[in-house]
Amino acid sequence: MAAASLQTPPRPQATQIELTPNELASQRMGSHHLQAAVEALHRDGMVVLSNAVDPAHLDKLNERMVPEAKELFSRPTTHRNFGNETGNIQQEPVLEAGYVFTDVLANPWATEVIQCMFGPRPSLRFYSANTAFRATGRQPPHIDIDFDFPQVPFGYCVNINLVATSPENGATQVWLGSHTDTTRHVLETDPATGHEQIRADLQEARRRISPPIQPSLPQGALVIRDFRLWHAGMPNRTDEPRVMLVSVQFPRWYRSELKMKLPASIKDKVQWGDVVPCAEWMPDGYDYLKGAHDHDFTLLP
Repeated sequence: MAAASLQTPPRPQATQIELTPNELASQRMGSHHLQAAVEALHRDGMVVLSNAVDPAHLDKLNERMVPEAKELFSRPTTHRNFGNETGNIQQEPVLEAGYVFTDVLANPWATEVIQCMFGPRPSLRFYSANTAFRATGRQPPHIDIDFDFPQVPFGYCVNINLVATSPENGATQVWLGSHTDTTRHVLETDPATGHEQIRADLQEARRRISPPIQPSLPQGALVIRDFRLWHAGMPNRTDEPRVMLVSVQFPRWYRSELKMKLPASIKDKVQWGDVVPCAEWMPDGYDYLKGAHDHDFTLLP
């Protein structure tokens, strides 16, 4: 019995759901896939829809965003996520007509799943990206929030990589199930870097139960991730920058004044479906690349 207790726990697996031809054509998920997605979000804090985005849309974005990423990377003023050694920069998506796609910004299958968790008409309040360049450093396990957040699902990130991802090009590390008892008190400040991270003792305890993984995903995959889930950016060991888009949806009851900056020219061209865009509509010619790194996700009183 003692020997068995020292065995490494089986490595968890992310739930990946492949939409059927009928689901793709109707833009509606069947009840079995919806049940599987909801179960995964409750249990793991994450689910993958492996073919929810048109690869042609991602190719078009990648062709534009990689050169823009290289230009941003060369600027000393560009925000580096968790320091220079991670090779990870904050980058804004292309905000021009012809580059804003419904299946990227307001994906109907993602919204359908999120509505099962939140109730009707979730609010879309954030749209951005980060890009991983070749690096040897990694991010510490962390969450993207540091306030006294609600102890129920209150925010879902929708992550879309523009290319297929694997540990080789820096697939995000995730700690499945870590969202279930996460509070702001899981955080500590690393004295060496000044960055907030998950407390080291909690990492070790969680690792014994459910060690972290780096899921390999095909191009066109979409990840729905609970805001409270522990995760970390990992080194990209290739010479090709890897761009990951992120949008965030909140329930109707969530009190926030956060708004995206989106071009007014696309307002009526995106099929928003059941999601409510909370946006500041910008005139044509807005310099989206200047972006903004500081975003307040806090629940207002």
